[in-house]
Amino acid sequence: MNAIFENKTTKSVTSVDTEKKYYLVYAEGDVTDADFKGGFNAILEDIKVNNFTKIIIDLKKVSSTPFVSRTWLLSSYLPELYKAVPKGLQIGIINTDSWIEGATITILVTSVQALGFNMGIKFYKNVPEAQTAFEVA
Repeated sequence: MNAIFENKTTKSVTSVDTEKKYYLVYAEGDVTDADFKGGFNAILEDIKVNNFTKIIIDLKKVSSTPFVSRTWLLSSYLPELYKAVPKGLQIGIINTDSWIEGATITILVTSVQALGFNMGIKFYKNVPEAQTAFEVA
């Protein structure tokens, strides 16, 4: 795995596995807007070069994300991602242990699906389960 985004504390890291052709987003604690956008934008830039279609987002240890970040994800980022990869996108989410943040993530995913973006979003218990489902283990 090669880091394509990392904050100073390494509590927010986005990596790419060029051999198995997938991205892994990892975050923990209170995620800042800069870290949130930095990790996702790094994927979008790399997808334009490598065309990888599998993203695993590990939010297990996240306690909060800014509302403005979630709004940006839904209104700006996901439409751009969908344009970059209109077919075959697979997103695996390992939801947080935080009840409130977890409910928010579930609502966000429901909103994405209601907008008609077929992004292959599924929830998994942990990263190895998502890797197995995506055949990247």
